[in-house]
Amino acid sequence: MTQRRRRPEDEPHIRRLARELGVPPEGLAGLPPDVALLISARLRELREAAHVDDLTGALRRGAGLAALEREIGRARRHGDHLLTVAFIDLDSLKSVNDSSGHAAGDALLCELAGALTRRLRAYDLVMRWGGDEFVVALSHAGSEGARRVLREVENDFRSRTGRNFDVGVAEIGPEGGAEELVARADADLYARRRGRDRWGESRQKRQGRSLHSPA
Repeated sequence: MTQRRRRPEDEPHIRRLARELGVPPEGLAGLPPDVALLISARLRELREAAHVDDLTGALRRGAGLAALEREIGRARRHGDHLLTVAFIDLDSLKSVNDSSGHAAGDALLCELAGALTRRLRAYDLVMRWGGDEFVVALSHAGSEGARRVLREVENDFRSRTGRNFDVGVAEIGPEGGAEELVARADADLYARRRGRDRWGESRQKRQGRSLHSPA
């Protein structure tokens, strides 16, 4: 069997694969171009899989933060002052794991991820932050818009599972990166949890407003 002669248009495939593997193109001498294409495609699939949480299909934390940094840069370039991050905590997961087993807890996490992806737009970010925590980023939403969308998500989730989740939100500021924005959303969640006000203003925000209100 004779090897197909390599054509000039085949060379970019070999050079691309060499870059992806971190080897000189000469090291791939004799590799058929169609095989180089198949290897490159498989490498892309593996890289994408490494960015996605195996259980829920959401982005892993590292990949999600990188995507959020890019989204923050885009928002600041285009004047999207309403980019909003929401921190979501499924606080009933431990009780489900303890009473019904980890398979039931995994199913609950999948239901939440499904409720998020069904209601959010295709370009909104959804990442799994921790064991029972998710972070989402919504472009052009604003705090109130994000809460409205997430109330709809919770209604869908509750209708399927009978469970709720806690939410905190934060809008983009003139400075700060992805981790700072997520931290502010997390702080808002805990302020709401302490204030027992899940969807309106947190106690912390209400107190701050009252301090600056005219007597």
